[in-house]
Amino acid sequence: MEAPMETERPLHILLADDERLTLEILGTVLEAHGFQVHLSTTPVDAIASIERERFDAVVTDVVFDGRSAGEEILAATRKLQPQAICLLMTGYPRVDAAVQAMKVGAVDYLQKPVEPKVLAATIQRAVSEKRLAKEELPFQDLVDILSGLVAKSIERVDPYTAGHGERTRRYCRLVAEDFGLDAKTVERLELAAIAHDYGKIFLDDLGFLTKQGALSPRERMEMKRHPLVGAERLGAHPQLAEVVQFVAEHHERWDGTGYPFRIKGREISRPGRILCVVEVFDSLTTRRSYKNAWSLQKTIDYFESQAGRAFDPEILDTFLRLLEAHGASWLEAPKADLTAAGLLVPAERGELPSPPRIAAGTIGSGILTQQA
Repeated sequence: MEAPMETERPLHILLADDERLTLEILGTVLEAHGFQVHLSTTPVDAIASIERERFDAVVTDVVFDGRSAGEEILAATRKLQPQAICLLMTGYPRVDAAVQAMKVGAVDYLQKPVEPKVLAATIQRAVSEKRLAKEELPFQDLVDILSGLVAKSIERVDPYTAGHGERTRRYCRLVAEDFGLDAKTVERLELAAIAHDYGKIFLDDLGFLTKQGALSPRERMEMKRHPLVGAERLGAHPQLAEVVQFVAEHHERWDGTGYPFRIKGREISRPGRILCVVEVFDSLTTRRSYKNAWSLQKTIDYFESQAGRAFDPEILDTFLRLLEAHGASWLEAPKADLTAAGLLVPAERGELPSPPRIAAGTIGSGILTQQA
């Protein structure tokens, strides 16, 4: 029997805060998500824990009993466990202490009150990003890491996207193979399909991801940042150059009306054009917090109306032909993933379930440093 992969080991997390109730709530939710959690209510206890136990991540408040003792915890972590990810929690809107503490080694901070699901996603993202930075990783390990990262971060924050990346990956492969793209390009396209929404986890306010109703102009502008943000965050790894390009292009449009670069036609790579069509299809035919799933015929009518406008007509012809063979099963696939996420029971009554509450400003606050 093969030894279990390292990623199967529960992540060991130290939570430090002088508010016992906050710790217990966060710890309970993190444990429900599969983390192994140790709680400390004082800097002395936290540092003692760091001295005797190995942690994958240390999450600490900035201020304990009126003083910025979070820096002491961070300094001990950097000295004794430099491999550990450090995250900060702060209740101070100006976050001066948090910024200073991040100079000591924290990779991000979250504004209190911290949403437990967002904390879980932030920890998973930070740990996975550190693994992604290893240049010697085999490509399949990159696929596994990004697949787990999407499932444990983006889909944890917005469960309506459950399975979206994997479904997009499967459909992209079929379209790409129909066009005869070489195996390496198909491989890179599949990984881009998994990671195309990666940038969403770094946006300043994730509350609009599960908003019921239309986005405001400000929210729409924020949402439009995610292809470029995701590409930039993935861009450091030498094996991901093509993946980065396809991720950046997945909201570009054939007629030049897309984003972020407003390129058009064959200025967009063929894999980018394939990902564009497939991603739109799965988004339209999946139930979300703000809409019901579209029917197959409504989706086909939309695509036909956008041939030569939003979408490459050649790729769209191939995709529509595949829909004739697979459309019924593809429309059922999101229901299975949403049922597994526990989101379709209210839908049976013709209602949309309430989205999870996410406090504004709790993630991707714009102050990020690369860990050494």
